[in-house]
Amino acid sequence: MKQEKIERILASVKAPLNHPLFYPRVFALTVKERKQERTASDKLSQMVVEEYEELSRRLDRSQIQEGCSVRNILRTTHLVKCLVDDKGEINLAILPTLIQQLKRHLYSLGPYRQYDSKRQEHILKVLQLLLLNKDLVRMLKKISRPLSNKLAEDVIRETLQLPAQTVISDAHTRRAVLAAWLCYLRQNVGSCFATAPAEIVQSEQPELFLQDLSDLIATGRLKRTFGGIEYSAPISASWGSGDLKKPIFMQLSTKGMMPEIWYSPGLMMAFEVVGLINKESTTKQKAKQIQDWLSPIILQHASHASFCIITTEEILRIVLLQAFGLTEHQIIEYENRPRAMIQSSLLMQTPLIGKHSGGIGERCANFLYQFEAAKNAFKSLSDNALLKTWEFTLASFSETKLEFTRWNLYASLGMGTNEPGGIGQCIQQNIQQKLDQVNKLAQDLQYDYEMIYTQVKTLESRMRHSSEKEVQWLKMEYQTRTNEFYFIQEQRDDAQSRASALVDLYDSLYQIYLELFKEYFQEVYDADMQEVSTGPFDDSPAGFRLLYKHGRSNTSQWTRIKNQTDFIDSLASFFVATEPQIASALEKQGVEKDLADVVTAIINHVKTKEFLETAFFRMAAAHNVPIVKDPLHHLDQVEKKPWVYTSGGTMNTLVSCYYRIEDKPKEAAKWVESEVELLVFLADTLKHIPRTLMNPYLEGQRSLMLMQSPTHAFLLKPCASPFKEAWMGEEFTYTSIRDLFVKPSEMFVDNIYLDTEMIQFLVQELAEKVPENFQPRFRALFNALSGPLNPVYFRDVLVDTMQQDRGLRYGSRPVLATDEIDSLLYSRLPLFPIHELKDRLHKILILLPGLSAAKADEILALFDRIPLSRSQHIASANQLQDACKALLCLSEVKTTMPFDYHLHVSSACQKLGFAMPTPIIFADTNWVKDEFGFVINPGTGRLELWRLDYTGSTGYPMSSWKEWVDGSRTDLKWGIYVKPPEYGQV
Repeated sequence: MKQEKIERILASVKAPLNHPLFYPRVFALTVKERKQERTASDKLSQMVVEEYEELSRRLDRSQIQEGCSVRNILRTTHLVKCLVDDKGEINLAILPTLIQQLKRHLYSLGPYRQYDSKRQEHILKVLQLLLLNKDLVRMLKKISRPLSNKLAEDVIRETLQLPAQTVISDAHTRRAVLAAWLCYLRQNVGSCFATAPAEIVQSEQPELFLQDLSDLIATGRLKRTFGGIEYSAPISASWGSGDLKKPIFMQLSTKGMMPEIWYSPGLMMAFEVVGLINKESTTKQKAKQIQDWLSPIILQHASHASFCIITTEEILRIVLLQAFGLTEHQIIEYENRPRAMIQSSLLMQTPLIGKHSGGIGERCANFLYQFEAAKNAFKSLSDNALLKTWEFTLASFSETKLEFTRWNLYASLGMGTNEPGGIGQCIQQNIQQKLDQVNKLAQDLQYDYEMIYTQVKTLESRMRHSSEKEVQWLKMEYQTRTNEFYFIQEQRDDAQSRASALVDLYDSLYQIYLELFKEYFQEVYDADMQEVSTGPFDDSPAGFRLLYKHGRSNTSQWTRIKNQTDFIDSLASFFVATEPQIASALEKQGVEKDLADVVTAIINHVKTKEFLETAFFRMAAAHNVPIVKDPLHHLDQVEKKPWVYTSGGTMNTLVSCYYRIEDKPKEAAKWVESEVELLVFLADTLKHIPRTLMNPYLEGQRSLMLMQSPTHAFLLKPCASPFKEAWMGEEFTYTSIRDLFVKPSEMFVDNIYLDTEMIQFLVQELAEKVPENFQPRFRALFNALSGPLNPVYFRDVLVDTMQQDRGLRYGSRPVLATDEIDSLLYSRLPLFPIHELKDRLHKILILLPGLSAAKADEILALFDRIPLSRSQHIASANQLQDACKALLCLSEVKTTMPFDYHLHVSSACQKLGFAMPTPIIFADTNWVKDEFGFVINPGTGRLELWRLDYTGSTGYPMSSWKEWVDGSRTDLKWGIYVKPPEYGQV
């Protein structure tokens, strides 16, 4: 039976063993064979072994969203439906079977499926915890649906990809929480200072993670209280942008547009949700429709060039604007309307899309609603909404300021009396005007008082010396004057008392407003803010946005201030809302009428152009940044605005607040002048940490430590091999690293020689990475190279020639980046003659776990039945590994295994010298795929810092970080948080 399947696969594959298409085709055909075997009743097995092969091919073809992330979301979403029934009960009975099935099919053999391995291992770990830890099950069962929290309800719907009208139940909520736990957390915006600690919490501290999600859903916030102070972070209103803002490099050539983004499952889902594409259409029909929309857009962006850069967010926006018959200007005008007008428009629900579906205001409201729906549909394919919401809520703990005077908002308000155009000056001027009036009144009353006093005393004297008849007349006069005297005295005393109260009113209002601003406003992390562009591997400055709370405790009713209109409206609302509270506090001072006038003056002032314009000047002064001329008309040039700003959100502050540490976490930091010095620093630091603190790592209870480069926070992996050996040994660290890793790896590169045929092989591979119109020149120059050459010299020839030849440059840049050359050399070397392929495969197979000698022979017998390409006489290291994995898949007619053959095949090749030496992987980058490691670059022959896949078989230089490892920048350091108990379970 198995042989028949193998025959069918080989008959259909139509590619030689060393062809790039052989491996993916064998995998796809094996998936098809396995699908036909499955019975409909075995749903559990189907869910575990599902490869999502056709979907994955479209993801690889479109190159927007990562297949490993999408498969992780799909698998976890299907799992939670089985693990939590419609009543919200946890189905513990299926856990043993599910775990057993998952162990048998834990690792996929498919191309690029090595990136799924850690995600699969994480799922298995969570399922085992559910089976063994009853406390975690009880915590999960206690979680119930959110009450009066629309934000939390929407997040649950997005997490489970439920229709907008779905009423959220306890079952939905528990499924969403379990899905967030099962999903593998990765960073996709500049929030590494939050992602790194969040990954530790999710993977190593499940009780804390579940408690956070429970609090977030029940109360809409996370709280930490220590040192007698409560710190609160409201639920993030955003779960990030996912891959919406990921730059897509579109190339235009005679072959058409590449990549074929119209095959993107995420784009298809987005257009289906808003009704632009029929869900019942075939994939080809959907792709054709999207291609028809996108082709003119891409051509317009390219503007006669051979390429353009565009994002998915831009694509969705342009297509939807066209569908609604709107322009960008109309949307901007609509968004700048007063909030009340916008909210009234949003109440109208008109799901139909079309140019004739209402007036401009109605269509704008509809557009914004559908645009958000499309973006969320796209993101939900590769991101878990609840998990990302929790991560970004954590990020708000990185910017905790107790004193309002340290807030960004405070700097903009101008509360001091000497700040032109500020609120303080407005208050003081209003009070001073009133004080002058009251002082004048008191002065006039004092004059009248003295006059009447004299008259009263005169009448008293006359009464003492007058007859009885005259006294009767004088008494009437005396009574009138006395009444007038007391009335004027009372008015004078009131005026003096009021003047005294007005003198102190500014100070009273200042102190009261400082406290009230903290109650009504909050500055929180905003995952959607991308005001500043940075390098692709640097942490962008954290974006923080102002929230207006309306005096309410329900976080879902708070307003995110998005523009100047929102800012002014919120300030005006704040001063109106707080007036009664302030009047009550100042009741004994008798300034109710004056307070009302002052508040009215403030409200009128904050609505003026003067206030808003001077607010930007005050912001620039507070943050020591240049003042932008005419800021109201150049808002795009203003980085720090009163309602939104960038800040160095730090992991120090977040860890201290989240884990209730009174002081900063203990950190060992160092400035380094070379990659070797960095590696020695890492090893020496771990060496000097007390063994009692490292035992949880050595015993497998923990695996991650917090670490940061000058621009990025990530996770150190102290027990990753061979990094572990670098700090566990007693030898002198530098000598040990040099002798055990650096020198042998350098010798390996020195001993590689490329003959002429090998050089031509590499030139052809590199030419495929060069833009089409430069390829003829590239081949013409480098096809003439002859061997033998060392790879370092070969790479130098390539680089020097491209720098000197005008036909191989974009302006001052070469058409092929040096990093691309180094990356290709790392994955391809060493090259070998094709006739050695069988022997090398045999040596690898006998080192693999789960394979007997007889099985290895059976696989080699299969090798003899498969043709090799006659045009290729050279094979590369990556072709060797791909051929090995293809044969493993074919021999068993299976795509999933209990062994991680991606890792084992790579390790065997490294051990046998069939691949570049094993790198020293020391950290998890937090990014979707990569690890950090040290390699000997085959293009330079030197130790360098790279990002690599966890098998160490592919990598890319971190040349953008060169200034942080070569000593040229001394202002920032590398650091390790050396007391792991500080960020342990709380």
